[in-house]
Amino acid sequence: MDQLIAKIGKGLKGAKDLTWDEAKFALNAIIEGQATDVQVGAFLMAMRIKTESISELAAFTTTVRKWAPPIPLPHAENIVDVPLYGEKHNTIHVVVAASLVAASAGAGLFMHGVENPDTPYDLPQVLHHLQLPIARTAAEAIEQGAQSPWVYMDLAGYHAPLTKLLDLRQAFGLQNLSHQVSRLLNPARVGSQVIGISHPPYLDKMVEALDMLGAKRALIIQGVEGFPELSLSAPSMARELRSGHISSLVFRPDDAGFRSGPFQAMSSTINGPGSGTPEHEARLITQVLVDRQKGDRRNWVIMNAALLMYAGGLASSLAQATPLAQETLDSGKAGAFFTALVQGRPPQSKFVVPPSPAVVPA
Repeated sequence: MDQLIAKIGKGLKGAKDLTWDEAKFALNAIIEGQATDVQVGAFLMAMRIKTESISELAAFTTTVRKWAPPIPLPHAENIVDVPLYGEKHNTIHVVVAASLVAASAGAGLFMHGVENPDTPYDLPQVLHHLQLPIARTAAEAIEQGAQSPWVYMDLAGYHAPLTKLLDLRQAFGLQNLSHQVSRLLNPARVGSQVIGISHPPYLDKMVEALDMLGAKRALIIQGVEGFPELSLSAPSMARELRSGHISSLVFRPDDAGFRSGPFQAMSSTINGPGSGTPEHEARLITQVLVDRQKGDRRNWVIMNAALLMYAGGLASSLAQATPLAQETLDSGKAGAFFTALVQGRPPQSKFVVPPSPAVVPA
């Protein structure tokens, strides 16, 4: 470990990337507890400064995948993996509302993240206030997946060592390589992935790492606050992987038939008393899903639901998926689906196994 720390820690000019085997050795030593706490901190911060290479990302992901077996979900090849490991401060978690709309239309969605009680604006807290189910173990995720096309799993009950590295965010004040690896993890090895990132260099790094890992389909999005969400107020840069072919994409609101909306429609902090809290955000999401509230926030939900439907193979483009998302929301189907999940009933939605996806750009 000391030699590998020295290799990556010699500054911007002297640092070198690890080989495939070196990267696997280092992360395995961390996961298995063979590295000291000091070595773990030094390695993670040196890698943070150097930044991970494509090969390192793929090697790290291979290492953590071997620690825990894949979660055997039915129809896994047609489910979308949606990792949620960013931190939001200014906007609502629209991916929650969008995922419920997409799932009620027949898309299979497997989402995962971690709880962060030190963060006042945490996605699991929003799920708690919405009274949505959270799978605490792989077994619970399998059970929920047998009943519903919508599953959210807390990573802690599936991959404790990776969760421990994620928790170091509080001690370091910075994210570390585990945040990128968690995004690439794909615990159920499902057939499609939608990943949000903050920093532009990771658009190419993440999609090429997934290609090295043999992924068949993935969308990497420079999303709202690093989440897998398209912006309503600005273009969203993306990379798409399909069977070994990588494309550069730009998603704009008008691709879904909407005008660019104001940032206020996405904001969590300028919507009246109590804004910026999980309780308030849960009310905003419920208003769109159950009350079918109109306006720019509704458009933002539809746009992102269409993205997930596209990733799930229910449509060949964002434009084609948008009317389906609109009908699902306006008909009350999405609200009924959400209500059923809250009440612990099997939702009235059948998972749609799409045909072989047409090779049509978004």
